[in-house]
Amino acid sequence: MPPDRPRRWLPAVLFLATLCTTTAAGIFWYTGFVDRPLSDATGLLGILTDPSYLLGGLSFSLAILIILIAHELGHYLTCVRYGIRASLPHLLPVPPFAFGFPLNPFGTFGAVIRIRSPFENKRQLFDIGIAGPLAGFVFIIPALILGLAHSREFVLEGSEGFYLNFGEPLLFKLAARLLVGNETAYITLHPVGWAAWFGMLATSLNLLPVGQLDGGHIVYAVLGPRWHRIVSIGTLTGLVVLGAATFSISYILFAALIFLLAFRHPAPVWDYPPLDAKRIILAIVALIILVLTFIPEPVEVVEYTNHL
Repeated sequence: MPPDRPRRWLPAVLFLATLCTTTAAGIFWYTGFVDRPLSDATGLLGILTDPSYLLGGLSFSLAILIILIAHELGHYLTCVRYGIRASLPHLLPVPPFAFGFPLNPFGTFGAVIRIRSPFENKRQLFDIGIAGPLAGFVFIIPALILGLAHSREFVLEGSEGFYLNFGEPLLFKLAARLLVGNETAYITLHPVGWAAWFGMLATSLNLLPVGQLDGGHIVYAVLGPRWHRIVSIGTLTGLVVLGAATFSISYILFAALIFLLAFRHPAPVWDYPPLDAKRIILAIVALIILVLTFIPEPVEVVEYTNHL
């Protein structure tokens, strides 16, 4: 089959839209970083007149776009290498706010590509599945280091109230221990650090060994269809249990979405050749990345009293 000639106008439009929505989200994170809320009239005027806000928003936007595009280009370029027909990466924009209500503080739901031809063998399936997470992870590391290096300590004030506490993956904790030092300190994370946080969340979700996610491709290629189904069912059950245990509906909804849309995995044309030792090692690396980036409870509402 001749190589695919994907449409370019739709990815370009989605890229520009996502650049706008993630920049708006980045301005939101930057106003929190400099401690000037959007509801403050002076702060809103500052956003319109001070270029530092736009630069702060762009720092988040560019960091998150690089991570997402690198992930999807890893898939796409591997498809091109094997002659598999696939679309260009499509970013998924979403306004951070609508009619004064928050929708998505990150301005995006991630990115996707559409693969239009079957995998010839398990090696192709494995290589395409793992290429995205590895490529994105390469850019998560410097974004996390840069974000933590420019973060500042946050002091809780007031007699009582509520705040959102974002979960910390193991990689974040290890990096914070090296770069921040004080393990018990609250920090106000720089916008680039928030881009890395979202990248870790997206990477861990994609690497879950279930269905047609990247982790599902890897498990199918390594263990075969029978164990892929067993592991997928176990993973979905674990997500539901975790969601119930942490009173978080997000993982439950994600498990339901995967079950309805992408649980059954298409078989490659041939089972031969089997995976070699190099790919088995990469599968172990993917598992380590999943452990490092997984967030048991992404967001929780925490009540506090006077911490002064």
